[in-house]
Amino acid sequence: MDIAARERDSHLLGGRRVNMTDLLRAGLIEPETQLVFKRPRLGITYSATVLESGKLQLEDGRSYATPSRAAVAAAGGSLDGWHAWQTAPDGEFLDSLRQRLLDNASAAARDAGGEVGQAAHHEFLKEARRMAETSAPVQLSVRELMTRWGATGRSPAVAERIGADLENHGLTTTPDFLKVGLDSIVEIAERTAEDREPIETQFESDAPTIGEVGVTLGNIPSANNGVESCNPQSTFEEAITKLLLNDYSQLAVMTSPRTIKGAVTWQSIARERHVKPNASLNDAIIDVDVMRFDTELIDVLPILEQNDFVFVKDFKNTVTGIVTTADVVRAYGQLATPFFLIGELDQLLRRVISETFTVGQVAAACDQDGNRRLNSFDELTMGDYERVLQMDSNWSELGWPLDRVAFTTRLSTLREARNDVMHFNPDPVPEALVAQLRHMIRLLRKYGA
Repeated sequence: MDIAARERDSHLLGGRRVNMTDLLRAGLIEPETQLVFKRPRLGITYSATVLESGKLQLEDGRSYATPSRAAVAAAGGSLDGWHAWQTAPDGEFLDSLRQRLLDNASAAARDAGGEVGQAAHHEFLKEARRMAETSAPVQLSVRELMTRWGATGRSPAVAERIGADLENHGLTTTPDFLKVGLDSIVEIAERTAEDREPIETQFESDAPTIGEVGVTLGNIPSANNGVESCNPQSTFEEAITKLLLNDYSQLAVMTSPRTIKGAVTWQSIARERHVKPNASLNDAIIDVDVMRFDTELIDVLPILEQNDFVFVKDFKNTVTGIVTTADVVRAYGQLATPFFLIGELDQLLRRVISETFTVGQVAAACDQDGNRRLNSFDELTMGDYERVLQMDSNWSELGWPLDRVAFTTRLSTLREARNDVMHFNPDPVPEALVAQLRHMIRLLRKYGA
């Protein structure tokens, strides 16, 4: 492949994971190159061959599309193959070749006068890796991390893009930026061969590989707001005062930021004082559940149903907050409201289209080659509604005294928002977007009646 073609290809690396085919096309590695994966502590060395297809073939003949899949297949466990495999016998690691590819891509983008944002990400991540290697990792909030990619929320597309850029530079965030709140602080840390299994090992295609991440305890604001507490030697008066000052129903009893003895609640205080008038606060302490920040919220629901609250600890085992039943109701309410609004919007659009156009007209806009074989309005998607209404002839048939471009532009925005909602973005849908959904529904009720 000529240099110009390589440079054109290099511009496409932003936001997707580098693969072995990229290294081959850039001439940074050749087919039939021998790779080794050394495990000095175990006294074991594994071997693999780079195939022309980009796959890595192990000694037993099995071949894998990614370095990590090959490393896991050879050695087991959770491994990052980019930091495991190196050119035999003591050559560069694949990660080093990947970094060279990214450097070349960034330089080519600058020389071509484009991809300024990607070049900036590259420089930022190179510096972050240097800092991580010196044990002084970059620390920033998840919100600040999002801002560097021009994003305000963690939609699947944004999460995939940031995750790919981080992984390409041999980096990760600690804790996982998807599993904590937007204002939580994360460190940009260096990956190693023995690091947690990278996302790419789960798949063998070039499709987006970010996994679906549900709402975790760390995504709930109260899980990161700190914990009001007393110690086991505190008095009832101190505990009651703190409960009243903060309008709490429960209070942690702790001996250190990482050691929680239990909690006292209005119920436990009343019960012990009723049974034993001279009881101490220590008598009113009840057992509590303390769970990691990355625990899926849905897995905590049975505990919350029984106990009304759980305490949350971060990746350093420091207790950082509390999640109550009320917090969960609020969180699921924020998810459910746009979900239901989008459902109503879908129904209204389908009704407008089904009452105005024939299936043939819809197929002409959405299924021109006939591959989908549309024969029912129930098969239409939000994108189909948009395509139907973008046609001048169809819009004129509606007879609405409204501007087609403005309407379909807003519809496109709401369609993209629908994808975030349906994929359960861990961040609440912005109030402005919820308002846009309501306004569109109100408009359709008026003109589509």
